[in-house]
Amino acid sequence: MSNIVLIIKGLIIGFAKVMPGVSGAILAISMGVYDKGINAITRFFDNIKENIKFLFFIGIGIIIAIMLGSNIVYFLLNNYYVITMLFFMGLIFGSTPKIISKVDKTIKGYIISLVTFIIVTLLTTINISNNNINNSIILYLFSGLVDAFGMVVPGVSSTALLMVIGTYNNIIYSLSDIEHIIINLNILIPYGIGIFMGIIITSITINYLFKKYNKKTFSFILGVILSTLLTLLLKIFSYNINIKDLVIGGLLLSLGIIISYVFDD
Repeated sequence: MSNIVLIIKGLIIGFAKVMPGVSGAILAISMGVYDKGINAITRFFDNIKENIKFLFFIGIGIIIAIMLGSNIVYFLLNNYYVITMLFFMGLIFGSTPKIISKVDKTIKGYIISLVTFIIVTLLTTINISNNNINNSIILYLFSGLVDAFGMVVPGVSSTALLMVIGTYNNIIYSLSDIEHIIINLNILIPYGIGIFMGIIITSITINYLFKKYNKKTFSFILGVILSTLLTLLLKIFSYNINIKDLVIGGLLLSLGIIISYVFDD
């Protein structure tokens, strides 16, 4: 896998990370880098050179997308919500057939997928209101831990989790406000430490589940993916959709599926 391709995949995953309701981990699965990323973190010392190379280039793409792409994503959501979400749905949908091929095809496996689908769908319908928050170090350390959990666990939107906590706007502003980055270090440092710790802890846990309960874990992932697709579809239909949006959105949906298929190596 070339370095440029890794950066492009990182860009796509990074854009998904700042997209409300979309899981960056699911896009990582679609891009074919999820398992490699987990292995690079949990088995880092097995092949230090290759793991550093992989994490470095995929990380560059993610960081660029987060720091420079948040304004673009918000512009697209505010002005072209339907077609933007259909494109991301295409990226997610394109990974589904390969996920299905890996699930536990027993009654127990199907039950896991169904129960996961129901629970995640119910959870995404819960609206949690937030009060004003203080810019405490502990709060942003915790936000980093939660964000890492959302990054690693497929189907979990870290953006949604940060919105629930109430720190999303402050974190995104701090990341995008490059001119005043030193002033924002009181947010970025504890947040970054939390992400670092959270990614390691969550990656080790997920890696264990893949090793011990591989097919059942994929059954869980399938349930989350199907719930994510349903949730995004319901959000799309809550908007006033015109024929133009449907046509362009349909084309971008197809493009997303193709990209997911081509990049999943």
